[in-house]
Amino acid sequence: MISIIVVGHNHRKDLKGCFDSLLKSGYKNFKIIFVDNGSSDGSLDFVRKNYPKIIAIKNNNTGYAGGNNVGIRKAIRLKTKYIFILNPDTIIDENCLKQLSSQAKENRILQPLFLIYQKGKKTNLINTTGSYLNFMGISYCSNYREKKQAAHSSQIPSASGAGFFIPVKIFKDIGLFKSRFFMYFEDTDLSWRARMAGYEIYLQNEAIVYHKYSFSKSKKKYYFAERNRLDFIFSSFEIKTILLIFVPFLINEILITIFSLIDGWFFYKIAASASFLGRIGPVLKDRRRLKRRVRDRELVQYLSGEVSFSEKKIPLQNFYNQVYCTYWSLVKKLI
Repeated sequence: MISIIVVGHNHRKDLKGCFDSLLKSGYKNFKIIFVDNGSSDGSLDFVRKNYPKIIAIKNNNTGYAGGNNVGIRKAIRLKTKYIFILNPDTIIDENCLKQLSSQAKENRILQPLFLIYQKGKKTNLINTTGSYLNFMGISYCSNYREKKQAAHSSQIPSASGAGFFIPVKIFKDIGLFKSRFFMYFEDTDLSWRARMAGYEIYLQNEAIVYHKYSFSKSKKKYYFAERNRLDFIFSSFEIKTILLIFVPFLINEILITIFSLIDGWFFYKIAASASFLGRIGPVLKDRRRLKRRVRDRELVQYLSGEVSFSEKKIPLQNFYNQVYCTYWSLVKKLI
């Protein structure tokens, strides 16, 4: 059985499309768990009235991480074998669950292919094939806005939190999402912990999900993304790796701070860095508890030196990429 977890915060307008597509699925052995994260738009009442078979849970707003953890614990109590975590602003193809279940293995996380749903229509443009990951911890959508044909089933660096298929066994082994992340980067952190524990992460390009995606440049997003990026680096990478990247890391932090001043989110960057320093205790505690069965020298193949997300250009980007790609190509051999 598959438990499908959908966490919503004021997503009532999206829920009908999401749930109806799930209920039309060609695969039938599943339960839907909806976690309402403190909505004020009547989402919970809407689900209980119109979808009585869906397990609807009222929750305070504990973010993406906390909300999904509530759903995961419920799924474990239901003796579920696999969990499909899914954003509410999605519509799945009727064969999506069949494709995911056909490739399911207890040592593997599966990422469906996300295509963009735009202006009420399904498109052939990629939202993400998984998350790209830079050795500075910078993460974003892979193959964004490329044609569907660019996607190939293969191992990927990290699964996107918009939706991924994961055995309960992995959660029991490495733990759930880090609740302190609240939102952003918890998917990257979980993926990397899974890789360190020896699990695989694959794109299944025949499992299609349409996502009502639009790139957000909110200052709130920058705050959480920056804070959690720093948390991820210092709680995940080995000490040797951190020492080898520390000088370019410091330069990168200075560059990001300057860019934040130009782009209007300087105080959010400062607040993010301060918040990270204030939680150094939990970061160090996490390092001690990691299930590290695979060393960084085997994982560096999933990290890159380049930054090239098309929706966000940075000053001197080509120069930055040349320097950091060259540095990473040399230093990763020493890890």
